Amino acid sequence: MIASAAMNPALVEGDPEAVEQFVARVLRRAHESAEARNAPNEARAILGVAHLFADELIASHPGFDRLGFVAAATEGPS
Repeated sequence: MIASAAMNPALVEGDPEAVEQFVARVLRRAHESAEARNAPNEARAILGVAHLFADELIASHPGFDRLGFVAAATEGPS
């Protein structure tokens, strides 16, 4: 696996929480970008992808916070 020096070691090692946060952050940035460009179809598609990721994560981690993940992936930071 190739990793840059700037990558989070927990992410590189496959820490589930770090991976979840990374995916949510990437999806949130894409969602914010779609909203800023007034592209509701793109924003909905990104929401759909967030739900797909959440489905996969909950299947492998029964205690996974599905709603929290989707919110983190589609809402701006609090």
